[in-house]
Amino acid sequence: MQKQFSLEGKAALVIGASNPTGRAIAVALGEAGANVAVATTTPVQREEVLANSCSNELWALNRKTFAQALDAADEAQVEALVSRVVAELGAIDILVNAHDLPFAKPTVETTLAEWRRVLDANLGGPFLASRAAARHMLAKEHGRIINVSSVLGERGMINGAAYCAAEAGVFNLTRALALEWARNGIKVNAIGAGWTEGMGIIGDDETRQQLERYLPYKRLAKPEEIAGAAVYLASDAADYLTGQVVWIEGGALSHV
Repeated sequence: MQKQFSLEGKAALVIGASNPTGRAIAVALGEAGANVAVATTTPVQREEVLANSCSNELWALNRKTFAQALDAADEAQVEALVSRVVAELGAIDILVNAHDLPFAKPTVETTLAEWRRVLDANLGGPFLASRAAARHMLAKEHGRIINVSSVLGERGMINGAAYCAAEAGVFNLTRALALEWARNGIKVNAIGAGWTEGMGIIGDDETRQQLERYLPYKRLAKPEEIAGAAVYLASDAADYLTGQVVWIEGGALSHV
């Protein structure tokens, strides 16, 4: 069983490793034996610093790694990143789309440009990365794609129309790609993450406290509690699993 969960010799790319959940997943993949490239969701300096820090942590595990600032909604940048992964790590066996561009605003005040930006980053980004990675995975007839989405893809939120729509789209993108590539050895699954520490959409302390009172566990999830599912979905232990959403949400969706 331990061998089934090993990722020794695998090459992974985690987009969104500049957010807490993406970082925890990248490190967990490295601890399981994978070499891991990491990238941001947007090319801002703060994200670049965080991605570099994640890469340094992977380097300390003696893994091959690099960090790259990325606009995940830019087709050319995504294609170039995947090509770099293949060139430097030798392959791309695992893709984790942990894109997270938070956005909360009353719908009547949301501009079309804002709407498009949120969907481009949070839904368009996983599409572009999955398409680019699949070209290499199809040639090998093997691969794992893991899309990290949110409970807000299943439940709505006031002032969250754009974000909720994008997260819901990630779930059905997952299902569609899983069906399309099932006979080609590519498994495509999603993690439905609950309210997690460090999520940008949470906002201020008052909102956090309201969420904690609502949740059955009375606390937010820790990013490391999401990461274990990614290791499982990337491993041979999940070889007969595709098109599914693994929920790690502390009972939030069971709440009346």
